[in-house]
Amino acid sequence: MPSLISSQESFDEKLPSSLSRSSATKAELQTGKLRHLPLFETCDQDELLLKSINKQINRSRRILILTGAGISCNAGIPDFRSSSGLYELVKRQHPEASIRSGQEMFDISLFREEAKIPVFATFMEKLYSSARLAQPTRTHRFIAHLKNRGKLLRCYTQNIDGLEESLGLEVSSERDSNSTMANQWKNLDVVQLHGDLNKLSCTQCFETYNWNRGLSRSLRSGQLPSCPRCQHSNRERSLLGKRNTGSIGLLRPNIVLYGENHPSCEFITQGLNIDMARGRPDLFFIMGTSLKVDGVKKLVRNISKQVHERNGLVILINKTKIGDCNWHGIIDYQILSDCDTWVDYLQDSIPDLFKTQQQIEKAKQLKRENSELRKRQREERKLTPPSTPRKKKQSNSVKIESLPSPEDTESDASATRDHKAETSNIILKLAFEEARTQPCSILDAQSLPSLHREDSLSNATDTTIEDDLTEVDEELPSSRLPANPKQPTVVAR
Repeated sequence: MPSLISSQESFDEKLPSSLSRSSATKAELQTGKLRHLPLFETCDQDELLLKSINKQINRSRRILILTGAGISCNAGIPDFRSSSGLYELVKRQHPEASIRSGQEMFDISLFREEAKIPVFATFMEKLYSSARLAQPTRTHRFIAHLKNRGKLLRCYTQNIDGLEESLGLEVSSERDSNSTMANQWKNLDVVQLHGDLNKLSCTQCFETYNWNRGLSRSLRSGQLPSCPRCQHSNRERSLLGKRNTGSIGLLRPNIVLYGENHPSCEFITQGLNIDMARGRPDLFFIMGTSLKVDGVKKLVRNISKQVHERNGLVILINKTKIGDCNWHGIIDYQILSDCDTWVDYLQDSIPDLFKTQQQIEKAKQLKRENSELRKRQREERKLTPPSTPRKKKQSNSVKIESLPSPEDTESDASATRDHKAETSNIILKLAFEEARTQPCSILDAQSLPSLHREDSLSNATDTTIEDDLTEVDEELPSSRLPANPKQPTVVAR
């Protein structure tokens, strides 16, 4: 057995990479250390590596995606860090508020200080107004395209703008109490890990509401409106003579803040387990995030383990480098590029991936029709008898057969000579008979009527014979004519 194993290993080493199995090729692309790849200005080795990665992306069938704020920057939503970002605008409006960074705008501690609540309300209203004007980016459309192609298993997003819903994707903004968890999860395309900005929820009863002009006006002025349901409940208790609890909730965007318990934590955990056990993911994209949130880090590690077990790849697309030491063996490659730029590059590299499902179905139908046509043609050839020789060859054979042979040519020539000789003898005899009855001189011999062969003695085929007979008459020597008309001499041939 050891010799067999060694021979098999040596055989595998001699095999070219193009003949190796697909699973082995996928495993070769996996890395023990995170590798950073620039999208442009690459060396030849990196260029070949990118082509290999693109081929595996094209072959993948069950893709998981995790997105962050980086995919929405090109949609027109201001960031939180630049001088023109939302944080700076709100800080100018509320200079007395002691808020050090934009991240604090999403912290639950804002509700512990009355002075910071107006800052939070103003910030959220401006963020909502920006999200309403935003348009989906090429990255959002790429996610929707994967859904239409049947390649998207699930998209987990840290964004709260809900731009995916405008492309027809099913977003986990609300849960249906009348449906089971498994059915709800099955119909979801996008799982919002941090909530939905397009809804308002009560801090007390957790009832959700849509935005309207009145609520927007309240938040723009720095006030969080009271929950209508809580107010209605207190009025009913008063009418019944019951003691009011005195707790009326406030409406705020239905998002999850830092330091706050996730209300859908159990639902998302159960759904993630379903994707890992039944989804069989073979590719994991991480797009537009620097992976700073602890819960997201844990999610990435769990998904990466399942993807690597199926020889899949974990690819991060982000302009900012992440720490290598924390992600070795978890993330295979980081593409140092803007997400929309990478989508454009991918479309140029593998255009087949971006064909619509209708185009794919049409191509498959044409392929099936061509295959059936070739099959029918092969069956017809088997049933059809052998064909006759071609007409061109037949005409050649006819021409060859119609040519006379040399023997036939010689026999025809001899028959013509004999016929000419017999005719000459008959003419000579007639001339001598007339010479006996009428005296004539030698000069008058040429004027004999028999020598001038009338048309009545000739037929349509006598032309050559007449010419030949004329030549015989001219060649006849004068010595052979009778000297004395009374005593003619007949010369026998």
